[in-house]
Amino acid sequence: MSRITRFLSRCISSLNEVYGREAEIYRDPTSGAVIAECRNNCARRIFLTCGFKRTATAFRLRLPEGLTEAEQKARATQAVVHLFHAGHYTDIAAHLVCDSTLAATWAEIRERRPDHPGWPASPTTDTHTATSTQIAASRRP
Repeated sequence: MSRITRFLSRCISSLNEVYGREAEIYRDPTSGAVIAECRNNCARRIFLTCGFKRTATAFRLRLPEGLTEAEQKARATQAVVHLFHAGHYTDIAAHLVCDSTLAATWAEIRERRPDHPGWPASPTTDTHTATSTQIAASRRP
């Protein structure tokens, strides 16, 4: 591993510690690969279940080569939903989110857990509506 790679790895690690992210999903700008970084074993298992593969770097996983853009987005979105559901704070690049996969994955989770008290009808709508209302209200003169 080069000195620059080790330095960048330490920087990313420090940022994760400061901002509290347990996992991050993004596209590598040089190779175009979809990368997942996490230092939590539970989160790592979720990534592996969603189709990510281990790399030589212990805390980094990636989607296999040869997947279509739609498959990459679907797997990344499934991973972030399952991570969120498991209680892991996860950051994902906006261009990797697939709205239809997001809705389908939440629906699948709801079907498996219908007994969950107060489960929102639409996690994305219910979670963000109040925040949007609060922001809009706070901007009024």
